[in-house]
Amino acid sequence: MKNRRPMLGLMTYSFHEARGSLLLVLSLTLFAGIIIEITEFSLAVQTFLIYAAGAAPYVVIQKSEGTPKWESYLLAMPIRRKNLASILYLNVFTASFLMIPITGVVWLVGFIFNNVVMEVFIDSGFIFFAIAYGAMLLFAALIYPISSTKFGGRSVHGLFFVCLFASVGANIAIFFGGRWLGLSDIFATLLSVSISMVAFVVSLFITRVRYAKIDF
Repeated sequence: MKNRRPMLGLMTYSFHEARGSLLLVLSLTLFAGIIIEITEFSLAVQTFLIYAAGAAPYVVIQKSEGTPKWESYLLAMPIRRKNLASILYLNVFTASFLMIPITGVVWLVGFIFNNVVMEVFIDSGFIFFAIAYGAMLLFAALIYPISSTKFGGRSVHGLFFVCLFASVGANIAIFFGGRWLGLSDIFATLLSVSISMVAFVVSLFITRVRYAKIDF
């Protein structure tokens, strides 16, 4: 069996487990975005982009990692344990792209009904979208290595919400910290997302080491 097939199988299983919730959030996001654009409710664009950035990755993390079925499936796959961690991060990274076509359709509706150009659509919510996206990356960076420890395994649900609030708070704090240092909003936002991305990559290597030693 080729190495890519077990990896693909794990990814397929992850999204299969989350398919109902993913379909729901994708549908709700599309519906809400269309209504917002048709009614020209500009204040809701930011909320839409926050939801669009974070909903799918959040669902994938919630529905797969840490469940008994997921761990049983891991054991059945002919793949090194340290490589199992890569699937978790790849799932989050892949899920983050699911909202791109949804966002594109919503913009198209706005362009048809209100002549909204892409530049205006992006500028109206870039900061909110980027911070939400960075928060999801940092969320994964925190929860995966911690949940693989004995301490984290004692209260998965509590850890889930602690890491979620910590990641959102950290990204907001970094953004306003960048502002305090004199950075423009764009650069402060990019700083927040960049730090989250670095944490995401570093966390991957830490979790790979943890998974090489963990006993499922």
